[in-house]
Amino acid sequence: MKIAIIGGGLAGCALAYILRQLGEEPVAYEAGSALANGASGNSSGLYNPRFSALRGPESDFYAAAYCQALRSFRTLANIDWRPCGVLHLMDTEKKKIRLHRTVENWGWDSAHMRLVGADEASRIAGVDLRYDALYLPEGGSISPQKLCAAYLRNVEYHLNAPLEKLDDIEADIKILACGQAALKFVPRLPIIPVRGQITQVKATQISENVKCNICYEGYFMPAMDGVHTLGATFQPGLDHSRILKQDDPENIQKLADAIPGLEVGLEIVGQRASVRATSRNRFPIIGRVPGHDNVYVSVAHGSYGILSSLMGGHLLADMILDRSRCLPADVIAALSPQRFKEFAA
Repeated sequence: MKIAIIGGGLAGCALAYILRQLGEEPVAYEAGSALANGASGNSSGLYNPRFSALRGPESDFYAAAYCQALRSFRTLANIDWRPCGVLHLMDTEKKKIRLHRTVENWGWDSAHMRLVGADEASRIAGVDLRYDALYLPEGGSISPQKLCAAYLRNVEYHLNAPLEKLDDIEADIKILACGQAALKFVPRLPIIPVRGQITQVKATQISENVKCNICYEGYFMPAMDGVHTLGATFQPGLDHSRILKQDDPENIQKLADAIPGLEVGLEIVGQRASVRATSRNRFPIIGRVPGHDNVYVSVAHGSYGILSSLMGGHLLADMILDRSRCLPADVIAALSPQRFKEFAA
């Protein structure tokens, strides 16, 4: 069976990796001159599940994706995997209520998720924190760029291979895993662009003490080679990746608001902007495109693509190869393109 994957970012590369493990020989096509050319191109990316107060299809998907990613990362080399932990600060009353309910309703063992007071959070982080937090000991960061390369080590792929229409490529199965560019082939997909800019800063004597990732209205990552990554701006509707001067001060101000003093002396040494794709309800769109027997999509992964792209790849592989599904029916329905009125029968 000839399987063509359009897109050389996390969604396409993860699916290709899974299909190759299952004995298939997929071929990936990337329009740009390098893998991870767009939203997957950051040198370091934070991974953790998207939290919700209640259990449901969304929580079950991200919980499964998180566990699947941890298993997979252990088997891949040269991906800059740093499972140093993630603290989610309860810096608003709304967030405090939601994260308390997350821990209560998700039911994870305390070895994987627990609430910590400000003093314990400070010891974990290596710097003084004012807020209680939800702590994920196995959370961390990874290089999306290197992860894409690792996924495709034994897979055929082509760069500088833009497609104008799906008929330009011969394959039994065609998968759109190209973010917002999928609209070229399926215009009815309810995809929304979201621009984000990260900021890189040189570590100071204080900031170099940070030992884990810290999330607030933004996030701050431990230094790698003397440089921290923090961010990111969130700008729905913007679909360009030009650097905006005002975004770096915004990222640093969010840090100052959450952890006063940590921003002092930080010198900006770099930044990167990219456009992610999300859906109207900020949940990925994964499944067969209605009206097209051989066309599937894995798009709209938003800010959680490191996890959701891998889990989505497993689900699509099950669909394509007609295997038992790796996710329950309600989760599959919640991910399907058919959940939108554009594809309603």
